[in-house]
Amino acid sequence: LSVANGIALGLKQDKRDQRVYVLLGDGELQEGQIWEAAMSSVHFKLDNLCAIVDYNGLQIGGSIGKVKSTLEPLAAKMESFGWFVLEINGNSIAEVMAAFRQARLVKGRPTMIIAHTLKGKGVSFMERNVEYHGKVPSLELLKRALDELEKGD
Repeated sequence: LSVANGIALGLKQDKRDQRVYVLLGDGELQEGQIWEAAMSSVHFKLDNLCAIVDYNGLQIGGSIGKVKSTLEPLAAKMESFGWFVLEINGNSIAEVMAAFRQARLVKGRPTMIIAHTLKGKGVSFMERNVEYHGKVPSLELLKRALDELEKGD
């Protein structure tokens, strides 16, 4: 988020009409540096910045609540800093695209899209399975996963 802030601020100072998008993990939001950056985003009125949080409740060490206390109420916390916040189903491309369109209309402050997702959606053995946060599946499991995704919605 700090790097995205720097890019967004530079674009604004150069009077360039470009946007910066940054993807954050929910576990990453447990780091203090993110909260400092979030306050800076608002301070500099970075309305050309859109942060997307992949909120699936899992990180490499387990559930986000197991690793560190909960992030909730995340939307209210970010709004209290001055962010414009949208909460969506992050597994819905239509909702993601609609949120991006809405974020472009926000002026004077950054936008955070909290995308509630299901880790491993569409792959039976990966759904909600923290083991696959950083594990590469075998070739056999990869084939099975691709078959399941092809047959899914």
